[in-house]
Amino acid sequence: MTPARSRQLSLFGVEARPPTPMDLEGLLAGAGEVGRMGGTAKVSIEVEDAWRAQVLRAECEQRGLVVSSEPTGVEDRWTVRTAYAALLAPLAARWLAGTGKVCPADLVLDGRRLRLWVAAAGSWDGQRAYLLRLAPSRPHLPEEEAGDETPPIGEDEEQPEGAPPEPARAAQADVVGEVDDTPDEEPAEDVPEPPRGRAKKKTTSLISTFDPGPVDLDPAVEDWIDDSRDSWPDADLPTVELDPLAEPAPEPVDTPDDAGGTDENSIDRQVADNWVAVGDALAAVGLIAVFVGPKAGGPAYRIVGLRRVTRLAELVGEPPPEAPYESWPR
Repeated sequence: MTPARSRQLSLFGVEARPPTPMDLEGLLAGAGEVGRMGGTAKVSIEVEDAWRAQVLRAECEQRGLVVSSEPTGVEDRWTVRTAYAALLAPLAARWLAGTGKVCPADLVLDGRRLRLWVAAAGSWDGQRAYLLRLAPSRPHLPEEEAGDETPPIGEDEEQPEGAPPEPARAAQADVVGEVDDTPDEEPAEDVPEPPRGRAKKKTTSLISTFDPGPVDLDPAVEDWIDDSRDSWPDADLPTVELDPLAEPAPEPVDTPDDAGGTDENSIDRQVADNWVAVGDALAAVGLIAVFVGPKAGGPAYRIVGLRRVTRLAELVGEPPPEAPYESWPR
């Protein structure tokens, strides 16, 4: 029998303070985005289940925000976005540097913020670990149809020696060629069959290493060569000034992706810095987590161990009615 979990009031739990619009920092710690227009701002996020969209709508309305949700058209994904509101302007001031999202250094992930993150992208990973995703997982796309791998019937096919022609090839010969009433001649024996396909042309160098060059040189050139064969001319040699060496460009980070025609496993440095800052904020509330890279199924933070998962459950509070039992930490 599993011992009953003590429900103590935590300084960082959901019971510690009332909800505020700044709690949406929990969404920005994951895959949420913030936009600014004048003195207002909005927050949007893509979630992978309809129940998550319902829970987030209720949480936003509880904080006095106008919010909408709609399917994206990809599997069971939904987009949840708030309307532009002055209540979210401080959030944009903390998380925006120009047009890019930058995690503030003093981010605090208490129970209210973590509850929103769990509702948006939390899921169990086995029986002893819980995942907090930093971005939606890639949708399952059907495999691209491979090209016609069956080689067409043609001259490049290798046929066994003495085998009759294939029906398709014979039919093609009847259509393209003209009818020949002359009797078929018996093929000559020991006649090598012409090579099939296009033969590779042997490339030869036009200039040999031992090419002496032209024989008939201009007399002036010959005199100069004879006089300076064993020594350089008396004139000073020309000097060449080289350009200063430039520092090599930094190599891109080999971790994954985002989008835009580059390597699918490459990410922006600022995105990686944001993930590091979020991990530090998790550790500050006792949730030391393992970062799961995009190549391993992330990006996400994996909270390992029943004691730490229990700590997360205490911080985020009881599951909402819409949340499946197997999705909420306990």
